[in-house]
Amino acid sequence: MKKLLLIGAGHAHLHLMKRLQQEKLDVDVTLVSPSHYQYYSGMFSGYLEGQYSEEEIRVHIPTLAEKSGIQFITGAAISIDAKTKVVLTEKGDILSYDVLSVDIGSLTAGIEVPGARKHALRIKPNYRIEEVAKKMWVARNPIVVGGGAAGVEMALALTAKRKREGKPPVTLISKSNLLENSSPRAQIKIKQILKEKGLTFYLNEKVSNLTSNQMITSGGKEISYDQVLWLTGPKAPGLFQASKLPVDDAGYLLVDDTLQVKEHPAIFAAGDCATIRKYPELPKAGVVAVRQAEILWGNIKGYMKETDGHRFIPKSTYLSILSTGQKEGLLLYGNIQVHHHLSWLLKHRIDQKFIKKYN
Repeated sequence: MKKLLLIGAGHAHLHLMKRLQQEKLDVDVTLVSPSHYQYYSGMFSGYLEGQYSEEEIRVHIPTLAEKSGIQFITGAAISIDAKTKVVLTEKGDILSYDVLSVDIGSLTAGIEVPGARKHALRIKPNYRIEEVAKKMWVARNPIVVGGGAAGVEMALALTAKRKREGKPPVTLISKSNLLENSSPRAQIKIKQILKEKGLTFYLNEKVSNLTSNQMITSGGKEISYDQVLWLTGPKAPGLFQASKLPVDDAGYLLVDDTLQVKEHPAIFAAGDCATIRKYPELPKAGVVAVRQAEILWGNIKGYMKETDGHRFIPKSTYLSILSTGQKEGLLLYGNIQVHHHLSWLLKHRIDQKFIKKYN
């Protein structure tokens, strides 16, 4: 019997697990993940604001694995030997495979800043979210660093919670404009929303140093804090370079549009941890991993049956809805932008549908 090894329980692998409940394969499937829970990042802002409980934003992997006929192993892969088809975990487990799929997401960029590794809170890997939330909830003077979608959402969510509790708003710091990869109209709109919500924010200010209670920026500002949440964009996991697998300039695993490594076609990857050669500018976003999931499923089955695979063709525009606190959301789709309660309600329904599928 062939062995399919899944490393990580990201969006695409959750889909594979669900599909294995619906369609049994004559394959021995094992999944390796460092936590018993997979947390859904799309609901992190709602969780931080207090709208969702822990149980509402996570999937219990051992339960899903059991229902899918999958062996679950707690651990993190530290090395992949593509020639011998063996994976080594940090616990010393040696796992062989015939087909390997990796869906481990990304890490947090910018922690090379002096003091960041020691003093800044990070939510990647995503099972850290509960610990991070508890510290940010009790902070007297919290700061969020990062002006992308994650930083903006988390700063607004925490500010909404603090407003209900009679506490001052969060301070947000960004080395660039807010949502720099979005349209100019969206950048102007989100800045307006932050002002309306009462946030203090600094743009085009790069953090140059962190002490235990003070942040120093490239512009010479000295800002006091007691907790800082570091949301400065994605960084490639070290697994692929350590394993001498083909990577792009940033260290992400290089795959073709069949989601296979060209040099080692028994290895597949999806989500933030991989870069598709044909689409190097594709954003590291959960919506992409969700859309890759069915292609991944079909191509893994096809590879084991020695049939041709399907090619992933990304959409030119993706729907994005940012939670802005107080059950309001900013919907972005191409040139369309709508900031309204109904935008948040749509996001809420989409998120609920996703998480309920696996619980």
